[in-house]
Amino acid sequence: MRKVVLPGVLVLLCSALLGCDKQPEMSEEMRPFDAGFDGLGTTFNPVSAAVGESSHLVYVPVYSRLFLSDLHYWELAASLSIRNVDPDQPITVYTIDYYDTAGGLLEEYLETPHELNPMSTVTLTLPQRDRRGGAGANFLIRWSGDDDVNEPIIEVVMAAIRGTQSFSFV
Repeated sequence: MRKVVLPGVLVLLCSALLGCDKQPEMSEEMRPFDAGFDGLGTTFNPVSAAVGESSHLVYVPVYSRLFLSDLHYWELAASLSIRNVDPDQPITVYTIDYYDTAGGLLEEYLETPHELNPMSTVTLTLPQRDRRGGAGANFLIRWSGDDDVNEPIIEVVMAAIRGTQSFSFV
C-alpha cells in the first residue's frame, strides 16, 4: 500500500510546484488598446493647408459586422491604415470621416489637415465593441500630395475573437 501512495503524492507535489510559476508580466503587445489614432504627433502632424484641386477622395469599406447565418453575426474590430509609400515626399490627409450603413456621418476624425511623413503610417482603431457602423460601414478619406507623389496605400484590417475562435481579413 505504501508503494502506491508515495508515487501519487510525488505526482501531486510536482504538479503543485509546477503550477505555481509566477505569471509573466503582460507585454505591451498584449495590453488592451485605447480606441483612436496610433502615430499622432510623431508621423502624423497638424498643418495649415487648404484642400486643393488635386486632392483625392478614397472610399474604404469596413465590414464591422459579419453575418454567419440568419440568426448569428460577429462584431468586428477594424484598423484603418494610411501608409505613405513615397520615400521622399509627405502627403496631406484632410479628412477621415466614418459613415454607417445608412450613409450617416458618425464621426469626423480630423479637425485640421495632417501631414504624413514619407514612408510612415498612421492607424485608426475601432474596437470590436464599437457597433455604430453596422455591416456597411465605411471611411471616406481625402488626401493630396505633389503631382509626382506615390499614391498611399489605404486599407482596413478587420478582426474578431470569440472564445477560442478568431479570424481576420483585409
